[in-house]
Amino acid sequence: MLATTTTLRQGYGSCDSNSEWALGIVTWVPCVVVTEFVPSGATAPVLHQWCEVFSEGQRHLSGTSPTTTALVEMIEAEDDSTDVWRWIARDTGTDEILGIAQARKNSAEADLAEFRMYVTPHAQRRGVGRALAELVEVDIAGFGVRRIRVTALAGSAAEHFLQKFDSHRVLLRLANQVQHLDPSNAEVARAETRPGYRIVSWRNRTPDELVRSFSDALNRLLDAPGADLQIPERNWGVDEVRSWEQKMTGGSQTLLVCCAVDDGVGEVAAATVVTVDFHDSTHASQHDTVVLPQHRGHGLAQWVKEQQASVLAAEFPLLRAIYTTVNAENHPMLTVNRRLGYQTVAERILVEIASHMPR
Repeated sequence: MLATTTTLRQGYGSCDSNSEWALGIVTWVPCVVVTEFVPSGATAPVLHQWCEVFSEGQRHLSGTSPTTTALVEMIEAEDDSTDVWRWIARDTGTDEILGIAQARKNSAEADLAEFRMYVTPHAQRRGVGRALAELVEVDIAGFGVRRIRVTALAGSAAEHFLQKFDSHRVLLRLANQVQHLDPSNAEVARAETRPGYRIVSWRNRTPDELVRSFSDALNRLLDAPGADLQIPERNWGVDEVRSWEQKMTGGSQTLLVCCAVDDGVGEVAAATVVTVDFHDSTHASQHDTVVLPQHRGHGLAQWVKEQQASVLAAEFPLLRAIYTTVNAENHPMLTVNRRLGYQTVAERILVEIASHMPR
């Protein structure tokens, strides 16, 4: 089987540019065929393989990723949204999946999409990435997308590929960091206090009495350096937080939030957010940490992250590491993480390119 979708608008192949031929609406060459991938039209094994390539690619890029099973669950739970598109590259001889791609339209900028493309290790430098890029280029133009943002490991083949686009520009440099947990430190961290504040932690759903002030905290994430390039402008209230919770807990993800609450007014002063995959609880993904402006300077960011690590150690005995990504220009957070024992293990770049083919 060469097609795994219910609809194929156009496809491209890659292997030997001198031996290309056309067949209907799909352009073929001897080694690789690329088509749009519609999960609802794929068999369960093919969807699993697509998610496996995505999961492994994301883990290589950022250090952590939802498991293949979790990704399958997330995709199966999606509605028929027109805001995400996917592609698949396969070997024409063996039907093996060689690479995948996904574009998700930015909710605030209609002409911008967040893009991911992963090629399996043994298929790299065989033209698979270019073949995927050719079809993506045609398709996203039809969706009204004119710019894409993509991350790549600094110094990698992916960075070299992105440099082939005349319009590419590096927006941010990001540090991939990991904190290795020491369960023996959990009790010490839990004993620490901050005058005027108390720690409140929860799973999955924010307590009703804190959801309003928690939404205010999430709105201040845009204060961080470079956050506006990664997070759409927001003015969240209770409804938006509830929608966010549903999204964050999709695909068997457990959402854990640890907050410092101002004792004087009973409102969130600082918060940190992580997720743990039900299918693999050996590590956690740190998403956001924020301190409201009027509470900065009291060490709350470090405190809530210390307390969160203690909660994780207690609730997930197998958990050994927390992974996070920090803008290389966000010096206050890098300082906090350094004090907590985080180590930078890789550097990524966030690149924006105008929608056209590489040289």
